[in-house]
Formats: sequence, structure tokens, C-alpha cells
Amino acid sequence: MRTGMAIFLTAAALAALPAPVQAADGERALSLGLGYATYTQPGYNPHGAVLGMDFERGFSDALSWRVSGGAGAYYRDGLSFSGHLTIGLTYLFDVLKYVPYANVGIGGIVIGGDSGGGESDIDVSPLAEIGVGLDILRSRTASYGVYIRFETLLQETSFLTAGVRSTWRWGFF
Repeated sequence: MRTGMAIFLTAAALAALPAPVQAADGERALSLGLGYATYTQPGYNPHGAVLGMDFERGFSDALSWRVSGGAGAYYRDGLSFSGHLTIGLTYLFDVLKYVPYANVGIGGIVIGGDSGGGESDIDVSPLAEIGVGLDILRSRTASYGVYIRFETLLQETSFLTAGVRSTWRWGFF
């Protein structure tokens, strides 16, 4: 009798554990993010804000194609701006209530405005990006989270952005 009760209680406890929410081939996600941003160039380091949008489409349980774009505004001895577009991959480490992820991408960036000496110019450059984040699932279709990304022009300029994002998912059936 006690063995039967122990088996029943063990099975009930296992059934009560949260089951993983599986990502799927064809699942799509759209994220909107807002964050702090800074970039460094020789002798110039402005701070500001960035608004970004990501679109992801899953092709396996853990991997998604990703397109990311954003615009930033910065200030230090004058106003400057940036706009970027990258394509790459997102890897989900675990798909439970808390979803840690990493992403990589390549693309391009436009930087313009005052570069610290009162000179106004516009520069277009290639971009490499690496980032990590943590999403918290509210439901199967919605989540929110935090992220941090490092982007470099493979030259003397680098970007760092950190912020919050909200995500909507669909197409997982």
C-alpha cells in the first residue's frame, strides 16, 4: 500500500512540474525593444537611446533566422544618430518560462551627425553583432525580457546596447 502511495505521489509531483514550451519550425516572433546605447570612436564616446525591432523565424527547436533593425540618438558635444540592419541567427538555450538566448549577425550601419568636433558627416560601414538576452514567457504568444548586444565595425568603432523588449509569437501549430 505504501509503495502504491509513493508511486502515486511521485507521479503527481512529476505531472505538476512545468513542461517545456517547444519552439517549432515555422514559428515567428516580432520584438520591439528600447534601450540605452553608447558607441566609441577615437576621442568620442556619446551616450543615448536606441529603438529596435527584431523578426525571427524558427527552423528548428532551438534555432531561428533573425532580421534586426534599429535607430539610435546620442548626445555629447552635439547630436549624432545611427541606424542599423543585421541578419543572423538566434539560439534558444532552453524554452521554459525563462528563455535565455544568444544571437549573432552581420549587416550594416549608418552613423551621422556631430562627431565631436563640430563637424557633421555621415558614414556607412559593415557591422558584426553578438548579443545575449533573457525572455520571460507570459503566455505561448507573448513575452518580455532584457538584452545586451555588442556591435563592431571591425575598425575603431564599437556599439553597446542594453535594454528591454517585448515579443509576440505566432505560427507554432
